[in-house]
Parts: sequence; C-alpha cells; structure tokens
Amino acid sequence: MKISDCSNWLLENGGPIIRHLITHNPISAPNMNEDRPGDELMHSDEVRYWQGCLTGDMSFNGIHGSRDICFENAMGKLSLFGLRRGVDDLDRLSKPYLLLLANSSKDENVIMVLYRTIIAAMLAMSGYLTAPGVREWILQRLETVNKFVNEHESAIYVEKSKFKHIPSALKNYQVVNPDLYRDGEFALPWIYDIFAFSILSGQTKDQALKTKIEGVISYVLDARYQRLPDGYGIVVSGKNRYNVMGWSVWLPCFNGMHEDDFKLGCLVQRLELMSRFPSALDSNWFISSLNYLEQYRTDGGRYLFPRHYIKEKKNSFFVTGAHMGVGESRRCRSAYEIESTFWMLKIMSNVMANTGTG
Repeated sequence: MKISDCSNWLLENGGPIIRHLITHNPISAPNMNEDRPGDELMHSDEVRYWQGCLTGDMSFNGIHGSRDICFENAMGKLSLFGLRRGVDDLDRLSKPYLLLLANSSKDENVIMVLYRTIIAAMLAMSGYLTAPGVREWILQRLETVNKFVNEHESAIYVEKSKFKHIPSALKNYQVVNPDLYRDGEFALPWIYDIFAFSILSGQTKDQALKTKIEGVISYVLDARYQRLPDGYGIVVSGKNRYNVMGWSVWLPCFNGMHEDDFKLGCLVQRLELMSRFPSALDSNWFISSLNYLEQYRTDGGRYLFPRHYIKEKKNSFFVTGAHMGVGESRRCRSAYEIESTFWMLKIMSNVMANTGTG
C-alpha cells in the first residue's frame, strides 16, 4: 500500500486526532488544507485530559518525572497530538514555562541545566522554537555538545575513589567526569537534546547549524557511544550530593534484534525521532530496524505492531515511548492497526522528506 493509500485509510478509519495529524502532514496528504485545530480535536477527552496535566508546577519534580502531570509528559503528549503555538489554550498554559526560559541564566548546576533543557525541548516541539529564550537555550546546548563530540577533550568517567560518601545504592554506577558539567553546561547529549535538535534542524536553513546537529547524531550512532551504560552515571550536584544522570540516547537493539529486549518498547519512537536526521538514514541500525518492522505489515499493506511497541501507559515517560497512543480507543480491535500504520507513515514521511523521494 502506498503512503497516500495509508493516509486515506487513516482518514477514513482514525479518530479526530489521527485525522488532524494526517491533514496537517504535507508529505502524506499534500492536498489537504492546513486549518487550525477544530472543535472536534480541542474538545476531545484526550486533549482535555493532557491540557489539565499542564499544572504550571515549576518545581523540578513538576517538570521532570514519570507522572502524567509532569510538564515533559503533558507537553510531549500535546505536541504529539499536533497542538502548536497559536492555539489559545496552549499559549495560556505555556506562558510560565516560556517566561522561565526568557529569563534564563547560565550560572546553573547540572540538574538545572537538565531542567531547562527539558522545558526548551518540549516547547520547541510545540511550535515555540522562536519564542524568547527557547532557541537560545537549544543553541547553547548544541554548542556545548558539538564541542565535546568534535574534540573529546575530557574522559567521560573518573576514578570513583576520589569522591566521598557516595550512597551504597549507587555502587554500580561510574562517576561522570565533573569537567563535563562545569559552568552551567553538560557536555554529553541527552535524549531531550535530540528532540530539540530535530526541531531546530527542520526549521533552519543555516548549513553550519545543520552540520553541527548531524555531527551530534553521528556521535550517537557510533558503536562506542552505544556501548556506554544506559544512563551516564553519577554526577556531583553539591557537596557530598550525588545524582544518577540518566537520559542518554540509547538506541534499541543497536547490537542486534532480540525479541525479548525490553528496549523494543521504544523502538518505533526512536526510529521516528532518528528518521528526522539525514545522517541517520544510512546507518546500519536504522536500516535493519526499519526492515525489522516490515515483518508486521498486514495483508492489506498496513501495519500491526506488537502492543508494547506503541504502548500507552499512565504515569510513564513520554521520551521512552510510553505514551504512543494517538487517541484511538485501545478497546477497539482496529486501534492498534490504525496507530501502528500511523507511526510507520510518520517514519516513512520523514525518510521521504530527507531523501527527496516520493
């Protein structure tokens, strides 16, 4: 089935969120009008629920965490639904987060750098890239990460015995070199950065910026990076204060496909994310992963993935692929085929856009 046929099938069979997303995709449905979200979408239970989860809690735990009411999950979900800057309700709910970035300071510890990076990434995904402070923060992150991946001036880990009073619960983690997070920076890429860089890359014609972004993506696709521990390790966040700094950019099944690998739960999401970058499309990982998903093509030319590949789990992290639902009732037999086909359509649309095919 061609992409256009899949689009038409989704328009006929999907709910209001699917229909809105398909009609706003110029690749898969080039002749559709790009109207602003209609009442059917904005009044849907799903949109209402996730808007209600944007509480304005500006604490670190209000921004980062697995709860639905954490900013990263609520804003991530609304961005997936296609809500963008200019929608009155979204603009109103986004205001406190935009104000924080507009008054951003570089003098931050590593935890606050993560905090601002999460906010900037999710705002960019929702159309606020050009709002005051958002692009500036993402550019700052790009400069920091790009410098590291190009120069490798510092070792990633240091001897653990140099640090006192590390909790026994952290005994299995290595210590990330403090040189990598001095002066309000963190040199290694977070998964949030990759989401943010994908938006920046798609909205700039500056070839120098694109080259820096593709350099970061090439670093992530390097086997040496993918051999790093899941979650970078221990960072020093104060005197005798230690945190585990996670959110590394691990790619599911980078070293081969294993049906029982728990990481397969975010394979579809990671493929869609990486399909936004031209340098990723020729990688062995991307090609083999895309071929792997082809086994789930139905006789009708659509797709039906295992349910945990497109899971929707309450109080879980958006960036780990735990909120893949696009508004279809999972009680209906057709829901998984509709949403599986939608996600494959997104991936293939990105591939077309980045290769000039169609």
